[in-house]
Amino acid sequence: MTAAPELYEIYERSNEAVTQEYDVRLPLVEGVLPEALRGVLFRNGPGRLELYGHRYGHLFDGDGHINRFAFDGRGVTYRNRYVRTREFLAEESARRILFRNFGTNIPGGLLKNLLRTRFKNVANTSVVHHGGKLLALWEAGWPHHLDADNLDTLARDDLGGSLRNPGSLVERLVAPELPFSAHPRVCPTTGELFNFGLAATGTRSRLCLYRVDAGGRAAPPEFIDLPGGYFIHDFVLTARHRVFFLTPTAFDLPRMLLGLSPPVQTMRPVPGPTQILVVDRHGTGHRRTETSACFIFHFPNGYEDDGGTIVLDGFRMERFPDLNPRPDRPEEHVKPYLTRYRIDPGGSVREDPLTDHTGELGTIRPDRTSLHHRYVWSIGSAPGRKAPFSTGLLKVDCDRAATTFRDFGPDLTGEPVFVPRPGRPDEDDGWLLSLHYVDAERACHLLVLDARDLATVARLRLPHATPLGFHGTFVAAGT
Repeated sequence: MTAAPELYEIYERSNEAVTQEYDVRLPLVEGVLPEALRGVLFRNGPGRLELYGHRYGHLFDGDGHINRFAFDGRGVTYRNRYVRTREFLAEESARRILFRNFGTNIPGGLLKNLLRTRFKNVANTSVVHHGGKLLALWEAGWPHHLDADNLDTLARDDLGGSLRNPGSLVERLVAPELPFSAHPRVCPTTGELFNFGLAATGTRSRLCLYRVDAGGRAAPPEFIDLPGGYFIHDFVLTARHRVFFLTPTAFDLPRMLLGLSPPVQTMRPVPGPTQILVVDRHGTGHRRTETSACFIFHFPNGYEDDGGTIVLDGFRMERFPDLNPRPDRPEEHVKPYLTRYRIDPGGSVREDPLTDHTGELGTIRPDRTSLHHRYVWSIGSAPGRKAPFSTGLLKVDCDRAATTFRDFGPDLTGEPVFVPRPGRPDEDDGWLLSLHYVDAERACHLLVLDARDLATVARLRLPHATPLGFHGTFVAAGT
């Protein structure tokens, strides 16, 4: 097992800025590419964590950088591009930080940040292909429409006007644009895309609910008023509901508005349990229940059993984590464990851990979204590791609470994306595509693994290192 101090050094090297954009054919360095694996893998994440000598204050602040891997049955063509947001272009022209961000204030002190409530849209969190569009997504703003072939940034996309704030004049002045989160869910039965956003409009906090049909036409947004401020990163879609965990975390709004601190430095735990909001799949009808205090970034999936109980899996942490880990305080790292929640029709909640391995960035077979799933794949680490970095991949059999783990240490692992083998209905019959940082080469590799046992099928080498990023999607050929 790699020593913890060494892992911190490897992690720092893995996040060196991407300074060149490529269009190349990737060399195959191990195995054989499956001829049936055809389509395009898109990945999104921060391509650089500093700007002209100024280090960003948080992992979430890096400029969005898209990796594109095109599988044609004979090989893989690779392309990478930064998302050319208007903020990115302005800062490139000025060669300095011009905008506040989640973890970074504008250099220059209080006057530079006072009442600066519009934060930089870094377009760095996820990417989705829906209704014929490829969209780069961020937590709290509009998506960016990209050309799916050359990755050119085409436009900021308001989904036909649905992301323009329909509220009062004051609300429109404070927040003219509604946020569209980075974790939409696509129903495999109807083809509809469901998503949400959290809008703080000055007088209230609102949960924005979105529905986009299979052709890309968005319905008018719907709203639910919330009793306080929350940080909600993900949600669960089932056959009849949308489920949101309102974790007991809040922002210190005066400090943030006065420009004293960026938002992440004002986050604090709030006493009390985690509230669970169960919303009808269509409409705003909802009910509330609660479970133990926790923080959850990601939910691989959720569904309803025959008795109407909502079953969902999430990577549970005791509290909001510090995503800028310190090597001298590994004991402060909050570990996420895949946990199953059962919410019965009467409102009682049961939670059970599914594995003793830590994990995050989980995925399922995409056509199981909102339906019963048996398997979750994720990054992960062996039990007992103190350093907050994943060098392995997990496969968890959720029906049996059994774990398959493969450690690639000291290489760092990125989110796996599941691709079904064409014509094979077994839930785990397919491939995992995962980006790995290989420190010995100071470069990244793309792994193609057998999803059944995590064995290597093929490995391809990128011409550079790239931060492993957050989320990706695979678009099958002909889609």
